[in-house]
Amino acid sequence: MKRYIGKSCRITALALLLAVLLSGCISGSVSELYVLPKLPEDYQKLQKKIEEVLAQNSAESAAPLTGELSQPVQLQDLDGDGVKEAIAFFRVTSDERPLKIYIYRQLGEEYEVAAVIEGAGSAINCVAYENLGDTPAKEIVVSWQMSEKVYSLAAYSIAHDQVLELVRTDDYTDFRVFDLDMDNQKELIVLMAGETGGSSRVDLYNFHSVLELESSAMLSQNTTSPVENGMQTGYLKDHVPAVFVPSYYSENGRITDIMAWRDGRIQNITLDPETGESSSTVRWYNQVSGTDINGDGIMELPEPYALPDPKQTTTAVNFWALRWRQFDINGTPTTVFTTYHNERDGWYFILPDQWEGKVCLSRSDQAGGSERAVIFSYWEEGSGMEPEPFLVIYRLTGENRERRADMAGRFRLYPPQGEDNNVIYAGRLLDCSWDSGLTEESVQAAFSLISGS
Repeated sequence: MKRYIGKSCRITALALLLAVLLSGCISGSVSELYVLPKLPEDYQKLQKKIEEVLAQNSAESAAPLTGELSQPVQLQDLDGDGVKEAIAFFRVTSDERPLKIYIYRQLGEEYEVAAVIEGAGSAINCVAYENLGDTPAKEIVVSWQMSEKVYSLAAYSIAHDQVLELVRTDDYTDFRVFDLDMDNQKELIVLMAGETGGSSRVDLYNFHSVLELESSAMLSQNTTSPVENGMQTGYLKDHVPAVFVPSYYSENGRITDIMAWRDGRIQNITLDPETGESSSTVRWYNQVSGTDINGDGIMELPEPYALPDPKQTTTAVNFWALRWRQFDINGTPTTVFTTYHNERDGWYFILPDQWEGKVCLSRSDQAGGSERAVIFSYWEEGSGMEPEPFLVIYRLTGENRERRADMAGRFRLYPPQGEDNNVIYAGRLLDCSWDSGLTEESVQAAFSLISGS
């Protein structure tokens, strides 16, 4: 969604005020908190400098549209001297290069313009401050929006009040700043989407007085396009840095290319040279992304497979299991564990290895949807037996959720007993002729919320 801030300086002042308040403790009575305190004198002087720019014809504030750093005024120590500079973003539509990034240096209680970065385009898409070189100073990485879904990426250094453009690449798709080659210095990693499947690539820029394109690696063939904002950085086994790039594959699948530093250059370590694809990472169930699911600092990618369904009459799959796999520097996968992922209800459950081929799932939703249940049953395909339920996991909402969570036979999964939440998860173990090996404690240990749910 586009963020727009007009000429009114009240929004800018409020952003500065929030920065001041968040940097320290707030004290005083409740009534005092409703009175906006006067901005410190140095911030008032900074605001006057900003007002001077806004007083120009057709000038307006133009905060970055996306990313965590989307405030109209930001504070960063760019030169590494321990004092933060103020960075403000503007659009002056009457100029040939309408987008402006003003960098203000603080001298005592005064602020002065140290440098101005100018760019063409319609908006500033996002900004990052990263140490890309061999000094304590931070470089500024800017994504300029040229038109709808067309972006140009540039990196700048500010030295002796001079702006130096270190690199520029047009019509890029995504980027990350990450130390891929483990030299304790971050590199700029840029995803370039080609016009046809198999022509997309990842470029790595390293700092040698300027940012130079050091090497590139191709993505898999037969892709339609990279997943928007899907590029991730993380680690392989043995904590080797890597970049994970998911793309849409065929009609309804996804494929993930894993980029790592090997033999002195960036390489696609999962790419099969015979097929031109990272075939070991193809998945047709594409709602779950890679994540460090077990919290060991290593990225895992999901490999889905269909769970048996005795009531299934079509080819549609109702329940999926996910094998979570780590990769090493040679692109070889190792399974960590397997889960049933319930995106609808916001939880997952680790499936013991001995359950494979012996368990099916079903749903039972009641009370107008305020009680949603997934039932785990013992069932072996082709045996002719009826499913035998042995575990139920409930998602409970509504005013009487606490009472329903504490019904006979049920036990809390989240939140713990005594803590309230808008959603309560509970479990129940049922008598079954098959020994699932479960106890209340092991069910609690295998149950987790999906991050962000």
